[in-house]
Amino acid sequence: MPRSVVCGKRSSVVKPEVVRRKVAAATGWLDDAESILTRSPEEFLTDTKEHDLACYYLFLSIQECIDLAAHWLADAGWRLPDDAGSIFDVLADRRAIDRELAAGLHRAVGLRNRIAHGYANIDLARVQRESREGIPTLRLFLAAVATEAGL
Repeated sequence: MPRSVVCGKRSSVVKPEVVRRKVAAATGWLDDAESILTRSPEEFLTDTKEHDLACYYLFLSIQECIDLAAHWLADAGWRLPDDAGSIFDVLADRRAIDRELAAGLHRAVGLRNRIAHGYANIDLARVQRESREGIPTLRLFLAAVATEAGL
C-alpha cells in the first residue's frame, strides 16, 4: 500500500462540487460492498443476492473513480487515453498519483470490466480475495482526488 499517493505539486484542478458528490457516492458504495465482502467465504459465496449486490456496488464505485480521474485529466488539460485503465497511468505519468496506486486502480478497472461483461461468470472467491487490497486502493484514490480538489 503506498504511503503517499499524491506525488506532484497541488494544481487547483478538479471541481470541488463534482468531487464532493462523486466521492460521497463512491464511499457509500464501498462501505456497503465491504460490509458484504468481509463476511466469511461460505456466507458470501452462498448468498446470491448479497454477492451480486457487492459486485454491483464495486462496479459503481470503480466507475466513479474512473469518472473522477477523467475530470482530473480534463480540468488539468491533460490528454485523455482511449481506455479507462490508462487514465490512472496518465495521472501517474504527470506525478499526480504514485505508480503503485495507479497499478492498483488499473486492476480495479479490470474487475469492473469483468463485472460488466461477464456478471454471471465472475469468480466470486477471487472478487472477495481481491477486495481486501482493492477497496483500500479505491479509498486512497478518493482521498487523493479530494485533496487535489481542496476538500
